[in-house]
Amino acid sequence: MDAGADSHAEALRDFTRFSTGSAVWLALVGVSGLGYAATLGTSDRQQVRLVGLVVGAGLVLVALRYLAGLVLAWRRDLRSVSLVAGDRPECASGGPAMFYEGYVSWRLVLVGLVVAVLGVVVVPSAADGAAWGWATPVGLGLVAVSLVAFVRWRGNEYVGVHAEELRMLRGGRLSVAPWSRVLSFENGQVGIEGMPDRAGVDGEVETRIRERAVAAGLATFDARLRAGESVDLGAVTLERSVLVLEGEPIRWDEIDSVGYEHDGENNWTHVVVRGRHRRQRAKVMESGIANLPVLQEALRTYTGLRFADPR
Repeated sequence: MDAGADSHAEALRDFTRFSTGSAVWLALVGVSGLGYAATLGTSDRQQVRLVGLVVGAGLVLVALRYLAGLVLAWRRDLRSVSLVAGDRPECASGGPAMFYEGYVSWRLVLVGLVVAVLGVVVVPSAADGAAWGWATPVGLGLVAVSLVAFVRWRGNEYVGVHAEELRMLRGGRLSVAPWSRVLSFENGQVGIEGMPDRAGVDGEVETRIRERAVAAGLATFDARLRAGESVDLGAVTLERSVLVLEGEPIRWDEIDSVGYEHDGENNWTHVVVRGRHRRQRAKVMESGIANLPVLQEALRTYTGLRFADPR
């Protein structure tokens, strides 16, 4: 089996993998909710009893809600894998959407178990009203972690690199685009013009996507603009007569300078474009720009300016 076939097979396995760690975490949250409600819900103090029942029920509902979503998304991925099963990509990747949206690692599960043990120690004393306030943050903390982990969860994703196109399977939907329409961001994200979804890639897949997308963008952007099309570069859009940064248009013939502005406190870098008029100034985070060399070449072509990067 060649390297491309190996990469494809591994990507399909990762795409259809069920997150057992996430399921265990959610089960832990649900059991904690039941225990919380059962312990505090039997208290003689009305305030303690009410808090116990409400927080306990909330934990259970949160766990059931996200466990159902986890299973449904996994089943959706199992059904949709047939859309790319017969592909023969040069290389491919698969796994949790955008690296981090939705899977709970076993390390986090162990942390949760420690929290649960703490709750077991604290909750009995809470039943008689001695320290019930300590048990509430424990329960709410579990809810907060679950929300952070699952509220943006998108299931799994698959990205395949082909000679003429990129194929991306996400949320049960297969998107196919020629390289001239592919967006490659410096933080490992990849997208397609006109579509909000982005996938996460790394290693060889990221390198090949960046090389192909940038090469195709450089070869086609001028012809597309002359034909009246716009070129989407993420936070920046190229149009025939204007450059649009985060919704702020500046005419090509009015651009006076372009450079970088660094935010040392947040470790952010912005691309700043200034016009000839005093108030003409727009900036955008560099990480939000796809296919950055295409923007650099467009500025050189239409304004004669180059990026002045002091780094």
